[in-house]
Amino acid sequence: MPKKGGQNTARIGMIAAASADPLDSFGYYKTVFLNYGAKEVNFIPIHVANKSANSDPVVVQLIKQQTGFFFSGGDQARIIDSFFGNGHTISPAMRAIIEQNNMGVVVAGSSAGTACQPSAVMVEGGVSYDALRYGAHTSSSHSDDLVYLQHGGTGLFDGYILDSHFGNRGREGRLIRLLSDTRHLSNGVDYGIGVDENTALVITHAGTSTATGHILGESGVTIIDVSKSQTEPQDGDFNIRDVYMTYLTRGDEINLNTHTVKFAPSKTKLGGHEQYDWALTSSDIFYGLRKNEHKSEFLRVAASVFDARLDRSSYGVTYETSPRFTVRMSKTGSNSEGWVERHSSFQTDLHSYKNMYVEITTQG
Repeated sequence: MPKKGGQNTARIGMIAAASADPLDSFGYYKTVFLNYGAKEVNFIPIHVANKSANSDPVVVQLIKQQTGFFFSGGDQARIIDSFFGNGHTISPAMRAIIEQNNMGVVVAGSSAGTACQPSAVMVEGGVSYDALRYGAHTSSSHSDDLVYLQHGGTGLFDGYILDSHFGNRGREGRLIRLLSDTRHLSNGVDYGIGVDENTALVITHAGTSTATGHILGESGVTIIDVSKSQTEPQDGDFNIRDVYMTYLTRGDEINLNTHTVKFAPSKTKLGGHEQYDWALTSSDIFYGLRKNEHKSEFLRVAASVFDARLDRSSYGVTYETSPRFTVRMSKTGSNSEGWVERHSSFQTDLHSYKNMYVEITTQG
């Protein structure tokens, strides 16, 4: 049985393999976790410059002594390179982490440490506009291209592609395209999760029928469903319809198997309680969050659809042209709902919604 954590008891295994400077990253997080009351923070010395440690019995034993693990940010490809061999062969160290997690030991991560966790294909980079224009690739020399690892990530989380810095960097288009382009693969999936900055998706009962995601923190978590989606290529352009998106904020919960949503008691259902007449539009739909007190463009438009008395839908276009993409959003679905926790303004109100209909078309 795994040892229990908690203040003055927790032993955190710090995995900084994603970082260009693992020891520096470890030093930062060691201070953070000790300040929060961890008994120990131990460096798991596996990284691209020390890959052989992934089969060292001493390191494997160290892993088995931890009460929790934290994967730092950086480049998620470095994590996979460090813990897996050719053909995505799992190392003894990674197997030990998975075994510990299966016994109840908590695994967490930030940025690349989140994106690396799925058993499904793993996103490696790219921006929304180039993803919509050029599609998903397994390699590219262009930093803006959507690139993914076909073998997947660590395998600690099933059923979803994971992404981070999500609304903050306007990654909605990127994840929709990746899901659409890879869903036919052996480890392709119909669902993706994007976590905003300063926000956590806390998963309990993972791997069971009651697996539940709880949202904590400043912003929100996006869930994208392409299970019913249809693509309509025209002259090589990307067009997709029947995509459904859910956005959850502090206090909300979602069953990760049934996709049933439970909104926080602090929120009010928006149907009949809308505060505005008309929904907003955007001329730069994938412009991410730049200030904490402002919504990203995608969320600004989506939230306004649910907070509008007279509009049922709205749209945003990409800033880039040739081609320009239009993203249409609608609350017309039978199971579509918006909820809100009111604060001082629309920008600071905490909006959540489920099953918003989305389609993306190319305008030429």
